[in-house]
Amino acid sequence: MTEHTELDSFVRAFREAAPYIHYLRDKTIVLAISSHVIAAETFQALAQDISLLGSLGIKVVVVHGVRKYINDLMQESHATLPSYQGRRITNEKTLVKVKQACGEVRFDLEAALSVGLSNSPQYGTRNRLVSGNFISAKPLGVIDGVDMGYTGTIRRIDFTLIKQLLQHNCMVLVSPIGHSLSGKTFSLSMDEVAAEVAIGLRAEKLVFINEEAGIIDADGALVRNLSANEAAAFFEAVPQQKAIKRLLPSTLRALQQGVKRVQYIGAHTEGSLFSELFTKNGSGTSFAQHAFVHIRQAISDDIPDIMRMIQPLEDQGVLVHRSHDYLENHIDEFSILEHDEQVYGCVALKRFQGSNMGELACLVVSPDAQEGGYGELLLEHVQKQARSAKLKTLFCLSTHTGEWFSERGFQDATLAQIPLERQRQYHQDGRGSHVYLLPL
Repeated sequence: MTEHTELDSFVRAFREAAPYIHYLRDKTIVLAISSHVIAAETFQALAQDISLLGSLGIKVVVVHGVRKYINDLMQESHATLPSYQGRRITNEKTLVKVKQACGEVRFDLEAALSVGLSNSPQYGTRNRLVSGNFISAKPLGVIDGVDMGYTGTIRRIDFTLIKQLLQHNCMVLVSPIGHSLSGKTFSLSMDEVAAEVAIGLRAEKLVFINEEAGIIDADGALVRNLSANEAAAFFEAVPQQKAIKRLLPSTLRALQQGVKRVQYIGAHTEGSLFSELFTKNGSGTSFAQHAFVHIRQAISDDIPDIMRMIQPLEDQGVLVHRSHDYLENHIDEFSILEHDEQVYGCVALKRFQGSNMGELACLVVSPDAQEGGYGELLLEHVQKQARSAKLKTLFCLSTHTGEWFSERGFQDATLAQIPLERQRQYHQDGRGSHVYLLPL
């Protein structure tokens, strides 16, 4: 590869990543890291990538697993590790091993995440990493006559303290262990802790970092995207690795409680975390929230709802005026987003004869659902439509909302880059909109 080609590749990659970096700045992400990943020789590279997230202005909470460390300690002492319904039964002797494992993992993580990036001006500086007794726990109790001992469940998490630490630019480390009001210690499930932390912090993303890259279909191919409903059905139809299957309940709970994205990635692919967070295709499997959201083809009966949503924006000059007759004649271009059978958004995909470009138009979300992530769902829907129609590029015109599109990967463009038919319409409406392109 020549120096010029390497530079072009870097510039393209940076331009693709920049909108995602901007979007995630000041947002909170929770990274749930398997103990097998932490114990691997490749973890140091991942630790440096995690440290870089903080320098990009992203608030990071790390939740770690201990399963491998506990298993190794039990094997060393020739002890057995009983379980019931997939949960470890923790007696007093096992609890000692749990504490020992949590301490070992915690100190290893503190060492790995406290050092600045190598080969950078930050090398030698110390990142601010804070751990503590954030979790109050209670016993899981007796299940079907089986006493689970010191295996516990979450009673309360000190989100106020965690938020304060994040606001002071600290990275927060949470261990899967908690303490009761009477001073007892309980072993907790890493995936449950990660989900509850993400829910309580209203995290933008919950990322499970495992040995496996994500969900695999019946043909052995990686599944890139699943909704919550699709995920539940998929896990039933296609057997998954035990470590992945164990994450499903926490994944669905996080999505149903408002976490926008849950993502599974494999740690043994160089740069998998950056690829998942900062590129449109990602490196693993991404799960979307809103199990009850449905996007469908619009029909004439939807026109009153469409007009209700777009009229305020037409009055503000954000959208061009569309009459009832226009909508009637172009209703086949529109899609409707419903939640519990209520219309909350719409979008249109316009196609042009003889062109492999499509226009994303009239993307509107009801004011009652502005924070629901529906805009992203409508954008993803149009992208899928465009790809199915073999279109190569998606473009949009905007006078007020260009930043939103830029944050989601659209690039500034010129009028000459869009179809001639749309150029003529552009001159006729005289709005002077900015043009944005998204390669598909």
